Amino acid sequence: MVDKKGEVRVFVDGIYLKIIDDLIKSGYGTNRSEVIRKMVHDWTMTYLEKAKSLMEYAKEK
Repeated sequence: MVDKKGEVRVFVDGIYLKIIDDLIKSGYGTNRSEVIRKMVHDWTMTYLEKAKSLMEYAKEK
């Protein structure tokens, strides 16, 4: 497991931003960063095997 935090900047607009803002309104998170973190976490937990495969692939490169 990674022991450090890193900053990731992503710029979204249009429908993606609308979805993120709607998730904030529904209580999924308190701000855009938290919503994105939760989305990445939820995806990783749902598709754990895919995430492991991606990590192995990255190590090979």
